[in-house]
Amino acid sequence: MIAALLSRYIRYWYTYRTAVAVLIALVLTGVMYFLYTQQLTCDAGVKGCVANISVHPEDRFVASYDPGRPRNDVVIVGIDNESLQTLGHYPISRDRYAQALQVLQKDGAAAVGFDISFPDQGTGDDAFRKALVATKTPVVLAYGAGQFDPGIGKMVQGGVVDEIPIKAFRCLDADGPLDGPCLQPLPNIVLASPDLPQDRDGVVRRIAMAVQPLCFARHTCSTPVMDSFGVATYRIGQFGADFHTAPDVVVADGVATFGTAWSTPVDGSGAILINYSGPPGNFKNFGHYVSFSKVLEGSVPADFFQDKIVLIGAYDLTGVNDEQLATTSFGATTRAMAGVEIHANVIQMLLNAVPLPPNPSRFLTAEPPWVLFVLILLLGLATAVGVSRVTVLWGLLGTVVALVLFTFGMSALATFQNWMPDLFHPWLAIALTYSGVTAYRFLYEDREKRKVTALFGHYLKPEIVTQLAKTRGGVADIMRGGERRDISLFFVDIRGFTSMSESMAASDVTEVVQMYLDHLSGIIFTWDGTIDKYVGDEIMAFWNAPRLQENHALLAIRCAYDCINRAHELQERLLAKGLPPIRYGIGINTGPAVVGNMGSRSRLQYTALGDTVNTAARFCAHAPAFQVLIGQQTYDMCRDYIAVDLVPGVQLKGKSAETFRIYDVTAIRETTDSPWVQFPTQLATQSHHTYTAQYTQQTVIAAGESGSRDILIGQDAQDALARQGQSPN
Repeated sequence: MIAALLSRYIRYWYTYRTAVAVLIALVLTGVMYFLYTQQLTCDAGVKGCVANISVHPEDRFVASYDPGRPRNDVVIVGIDNESLQTLGHYPISRDRYAQALQVLQKDGAAAVGFDISFPDQGTGDDAFRKALVATKTPVVLAYGAGQFDPGIGKMVQGGVVDEIPIKAFRCLDADGPLDGPCLQPLPNIVLASPDLPQDRDGVVRRIAMAVQPLCFARHTCSTPVMDSFGVATYRIGQFGADFHTAPDVVVADGVATFGTAWSTPVDGSGAILINYSGPPGNFKNFGHYVSFSKVLEGSVPADFFQDKIVLIGAYDLTGVNDEQLATTSFGATTRAMAGVEIHANVIQMLLNAVPLPPNPSRFLTAEPPWVLFVLILLLGLATAVGVSRVTVLWGLLGTVVALVLFTFGMSALATFQNWMPDLFHPWLAIALTYSGVTAYRFLYEDREKRKVTALFGHYLKPEIVTQLAKTRGGVADIMRGGERRDISLFFVDIRGFTSMSESMAASDVTEVVQMYLDHLSGIIFTWDGTIDKYVGDEIMAFWNAPRLQENHALLAIRCAYDCINRAHELQERLLAKGLPPIRYGIGINTGPAVVGNMGSRSRLQYTALGDTVNTAARFCAHAPAFQVLIGQQTYDMCRDYIAVDLVPGVQLKGKSAETFRIYDVTAIRETTDSPWVQFPTQLATQSHHTYTAQYTQQTVIAAGESGSRDILIGQDAQDALARQGQSPN
């Protein structure tokens, strides 16, 4: 059933290939765009997304369009393994943080961010509280939660783990529950969310601009929105002690705005893409990093922190899982990036948002969905139309070139326009369009090959059938509904076969005909002829159809030579089976004929019609045994290769004997310089006489030994028995 449907609808490739290809491209464009929108939904963490696919090959090209060297405005103080060798244990006593804050204030840091959780009381709390109360340098404390979900225009903290810093570190009124609300907040302390939204593949590509704190949902605070850690540190670092009067980052209508300084599009959850400065360790490699223990020792030059934003947090610390995969994790390295370094990249990106001439703003922007839709559509249509009009291999080469050019083109846009392009869905659209169009082509061509094999398998040798099956237009190009062309007709039949068959057993008649047809058909196939039909003992064949053959007349004559020259092979095989030898004559005529698939609706046959066909049949009827009669046009096409005798006195119905000439082929040669070879008529005749005598002798002996009165034998054997005075009856 399925095969029948495919056979019905998968057809006419070279007529409708463009329309089919365009249809495939349109369908795939819709599918790819749907998958793209689903990826955006799933990456944003929206529940109920249909296609949970998150594929970002563009991550591999991030190193080609990142800013490179970190800015001097941001420094990381890392709590690393070197620090633990000095400090002895982790968590670190909080009086050490107080000591570090005092050093940084003394050295003129613009702002300090602690990417460290303080949800519980610990050692050295009093010293750290005093430092926070006394500091003139703005400080950001991390306020994390156990769950981080997308909301409308913001990310929302959730879960049961509330990591709000203890009240002593954020409030002047330190009494009451550790996580209770502040009546008098510490003036230079800001809480911010260090939570990082991960895409479904576990990679951090975006940062939230606004976060709803868990305390708001629990009604333990009245603050509906706070900044993410990097955004808050950037803001207070820009304005210092005046950050209270500085503008907030406002997210509304799909855009995040910071006063008049900058604005950038955000996704549905109020997040933007992070433009990383480089792979993990980039800040350390460029000297924007110092170990925490070095700060405590006072071994860092005083100007190292002057007017800089300083972030303090765990950095590649053994036993502390604070690393995340970033897009640049897939560049020169595959290691994860410390959370504090991710926040440092966010700060640098926001600092670069106000460009320093001649540098452009460093916000990354995903192409608008409509742009991607148009891009996929154009790429799909171009691939479909191109592949449908060239060979499969050229189509494959063109598809590969298109993929490479598209990839480098999008990489250039990413470099100069700060685009974060979607590569996967256009790649998939191009590849699937090529595969779909090629699959349709192969289905059609396979169908056409089977049709060609079914139509011509009985008429041509297998090699020619295979060659015809590769014809570009399939059966339609071969057949064309019947066409007029010059062909060379070849007719051969057995002389005296009707009278011979009347005196033979039916099984012997069948076997003689079968052996005769097999023998001559094989020779015709050897000379690339097309067998039209078998009519009893007559074979009709022709050349120059269905495929063109420039020397078709000469091929027919060479085939006739072979048929006569190898007559003794057939006679020998017949004699070996106790069957009578046979003789046959051949007629060849060249001229115009109508060739095509003809017949009724219930039965079609590939055949030739016209006066040329009828004339060739009459030549055959008049041809003596083992002789070849040809017409004038056949002779004209082969006159350099054959010698002939004019056959006088043959009158064909409807033909004038004075104007219509018939020739008997007497000799042939391979090339115009080769010696002449006599046509083997006499040799074949002598061979026939020899095998006839042997057959007669075998028949007489068989009849005498059997004594049967029911043996049916040929006419020659009957004459021999009569001469011996015996009666076959």
